[in-house]
Amino acid sequence: MEKKRADGDLQLAIYPFIEYEDSTYFAWPCLKENPAKQFQDIKNFDSRENDILLCTAPKTGTHWVHEIISMLVDHTTEYNSRDATLKIHLDFMTDFQLLESETRRRILHSHLPWSFLPSKHKDEKAKVVYVNRNPKDRHASQYNWLKQMNGVPPDFTWKQYYEDMVINDRLLTGWFNYTKEMTKAARSYKNVHCVLFEDLKLHPIETIKHIAEFLEVPFDDQFIAEVADKNVFRKLKDYKQDASVAVSRNYKSVLFRKGEIGDWKNWFTVSQNEQFDAMYKKEMKGVEVDFIYETQ
Repeated sequence: MEKKRADGDLQLAIYPFIEYEDSTYFAWPCLKENPAKQFQDIKNFDSRENDILLCTAPKTGTHWVHEIISMLVDHTTEYNSRDATLKIHLDFMTDFQLLESETRRRILHSHLPWSFLPSKHKDEKAKVVYVNRNPKDRHASQYNWLKQMNGVPPDFTWKQYYEDMVINDRLLTGWFNYTKEMTKAARSYKNVHCVLFEDLKLHPIETIKHIAEFLEVPFDDQFIAEVADKNVFRKLKDYKQDASVAVSRNYKSVLFRKGEIGDWKNWFTVSQNEQFDAMYKKEMKGVEVDFIYETQ
């Protein structure tokens, strides 16, 4: 569903989600119209050898890492040297030719797992930066984000969210499936670099330096320190270009909230936490990821 904003621009509703095969997806117009075509168009995307594909599960630090990569690639500490991620988001792009006019090294984005990504990008072993976050904090963040989205009922409770989206893990093929696919890719291919939200929060300089090395961009210690300083979460919240008003209920920014480690404890009940831990143990058997759930 689309509705007019006060300024005349269209506002999108990403909820209710659409059903396709065994998963649910945000209700972007292109996915509502023909999801099979959209997913095939993404696979057929004409990737360039030096493209960077930013792959993230929702609410794991997408816009944070996008800003860092933009600064590293453009060798600047100015905010928003690139378009907002909405303009380079393959998942709901309807005219891929729009990206052909970009003369700089392109930074693309997707929330979809490895099996959905552009075949040419994977075949040519172009760079992939994969970002994830401990699933409990991710769910707490996603719930608070969804509550602000156009189309989501204002009285949508955490209990409903937990039952509909945590236990029934199907959004974008499910977080567990996404994490297993992307973790396998990161451990199998040298062109895939994994960034964890918690590492970026706790060890920003070291983590950003590793990203710069992976992207093979010029840097020195001073530049990395400046990029890290500019991307402290509270600063980024004030300055990052934000297109989330296009999908939020009240036309307000909903991009950044707390950016904390351990906020999940304010949402998961004891029984929910125990149930999720059991689910995690079963789903992630044989896949070890060093997520951090709380800090001292």
